[in-house]
Amino acid sequence: MSLLFFPAIAFVLAWPFALITLVGKLGNKKWRPAVSLGIGLVAIASGTIATAYAGAPATPLVSGIILLSMVTVSASAVVTAYFLFGNVATNGRRLCAAAGSLLQLPFLVAQFVGPDKLPGAPPPVFAEKLPVLGILLDALAEAIGTAGEPGYTGFFSLGLLAGLYLEVFLGAAVVCLVAGIVMRSPGDGATER
Repeated sequence: MSLLFFPAIAFVLAWPFALITLVGKLGNKKWRPAVSLGIGLVAIASGTIATAYAGAPATPLVSGIILLSMVTVSASAVVTAYFLFGNVATNGRRLCAAAGSLLQLPFLVAQFVGPDKLPGAPPPVFAEKLPVLGILLDALAEAIGTAGEPGYTGFFSLGLLAGLYLEVFLGAAVVCLVAGIVMRSPGDGATER
């Protein structure tokens, strides 16, 4: 087991909180949309960088760049869900952020763990990496006939990152909405003693 495993997990879990703190420090609400847009642009730039390095030979630098890019994409999805649905769970905003941060782990593991592709192997499959949207993306790739064609690596990487963002966002949004309902329910009809 590598010594970098635990610091990498700590970074993955802390990165959404760092982005939330960055946006939250802006007390002036008129700047929040601009910073949120900036975080979205960082996610897009990170996805573009990861796509560019998708076919590069594996070195520690390339692996680190791809990991940072993918973690930034998933952390941006957590931050987006936190700010869109965190007001539903005003008492549970930290819970939403923590749950979203934990939720991204299985998606990130699925991105990096998988069968090694040998030369001449069939093209990669989205469903191996994305549990829900992967099936739809595989159907799209088959419908437009890109699987196995030149440039499919770029299409696959871009689809993988877009799917990662959407699946983490939807999961974090559901957690925030459920936390809001659960945390609001007991207090609605309760009276103070």
